Amino acid sequence: MLDKDQIRNPAPNFNRLFSRRSSTIRLTLVTLFIGTIIWIMILKPLAESDTLTSDTAKIKKESTQPTWQIDLKKTIDERFSVYKKEQFEEVALKKNRMIPVTAVLLNWKRMEALQTAVNYISKYPFIKEILVWNNNNKTRIYSKDFKLNNSDVELNVFNSEENLHDLSKYTTCSMAKYDYCYFQDDDWLNLYMDSLYTNFLENPNLIHSNSMPVIYLESRRWMFANVDKNLHTGFTWLGCGSFVSRAKVQRFLGQLGSISLIKDRLKLADRYFTLWTNQYPYQLSNPLTPLDQKDGWGVDQWNMVYNNILDATQKLYTALAVKSNSEFFAREEEKPYYNDRIIRAPCLNDKCLFLTNIDPFPHPSRVYYANNITHVRDQESKFNKLDFPSKFFWNNYAYHYAVDSDEKTCWNSFKIPKIGDYFGLQFIEPRFPKKITVISSRDFDASFYIRVSSGGNRWRTCNITSSNNTDHKNRNTFEFDCSNTVKNKQLIRFIRIEASRDFLEPFEICSLILDELNV
Repeated sequence: MLDKDQIRNPAPNFNRLFSRRSSTIRLTLVTLFIGTIIWIMILKPLAESDTLTSDTAKIKKESTQPTWQIDLKKTIDERFSVYKKEQFEEVALKKNRMIPVTAVLLNWKRMEALQTAVNYISKYPFIKEILVWNNNNKTRIYSKDFKLNNSDVELNVFNSEENLHDLSKYTTCSMAKYDYCYFQDDDWLNLYMDSLYTNFLENPNLIHSNSMPVIYLESRRWMFANVDKNLHTGFTWLGCGSFVSRAKVQRFLGQLGSISLIKDRLKLADRYFTLWTNQYPYQLSNPLTPLDQKDGWGVDQWNMVYNNILDATQKLYTALAVKSNSEFFAREEEKPYYNDRIIRAPCLNDKCLFLTNIDPFPHPSRVYYANNITHVRDQESKFNKLDFPSKFFWNNYAYHYAVDSDEKTCWNSFKIPKIGDYFGLQFIEPRFPKKITVISSRDFDASFYIRVSSGGNRWRTCNITSSNNTDHKNRNTFEFDCSNTVKNKQLIRFIRIEASRDFLEPFEICSLILDELNV
């Protein structure tokens, strides 16, 4: 008798997609299939799968961004989620605010790296389903090839007869059992699953992604705004770990049906998806952990990136200008608005997130997009005239250096803080802190308030009972009491150190120690 993993299925289970969708979504997706069915049908996917190498693998060659020095195997073995599988059982999900997720991974030629990624993310209880799509028709892979760390995870694999590249990421997500997908390529490992998921929980409608700092800087140049056309969008790489809504993916498939792309562009759908949501993605800036980086495209990566970003933006602009296409593209900017986003980077230990209201980069609306450029570099040149950190500065003083457990590296705010500006932490697991030590590279006075919040909306001021920096001028320890300000002694999820006066120079924060938690 044949192993069930070896039985071929003539096509992916698209019935699973249509069974749960509204009539509007169905009609939208039919548009896609009419436009692309001939091409898709030549794939004849088998039951069990993987795809293209991730985009950022090519970028690695141009990046001088240092990585956090870790023992990868030791970190993988020792890292576990703060979230519990009981929180994602059906009865619990009816009462709590947790969101179960389907992970979508693409494979090309890096089977060992794929196995590492699949095995690792299966540790996290919010990953309830894993779908693997194999784009390599010379290699067949099966569910039995993976060792999962959670027996409750449902794993399905699909083998394709043709390399669908990026497009398979979206067709696979459209078949997901759950309403949200987690994207992961096979050449990077996201060690900050809890952190990214925690930020995603706050605003699940937005795309949430990881970006290495130098690419985060580049992405700030690839944002496009035009208030007259309701254009407010940006690009981010998805393959290094990102959460997206399945509804946005299905809408994107409808967009592909309404705006035809040549086959080569369709295979590079990642360049279009984030831009066509017409929303600024929520990006966290942190070093990435590379896996196997071999077997890249072997093409002119940057030329392809620029061409497709420009084409995607031009098509979006045109669609927004034509009312007949309005149903395919969102026009309202989703909350939280760009200026209201304060979460910046995960802590190295994945137990917290660094937050600050100080953004050293200009708001995207400062660079007006009028659909009159011939190259993305034309848009970049407008951005480059504004005041923002250089690549050298950002490589040495980016957000994550405040929470990398290394007192020799520091985040520099770039801008000079004014009264009311702040920095702080969001905790993955709520707590009731009583002491925080702020370590700077320079003399650090006590001109601050300590404010805390349970939900991130209402902030209360704690009573500072002691402030001490006599032993080390650059090390200030605040002891504080929040018992009279937090109702019913709720556990605290956010803490911020807020300036009580205007400063004369930027903050330079090297480390934070909360009680005994050193970040």
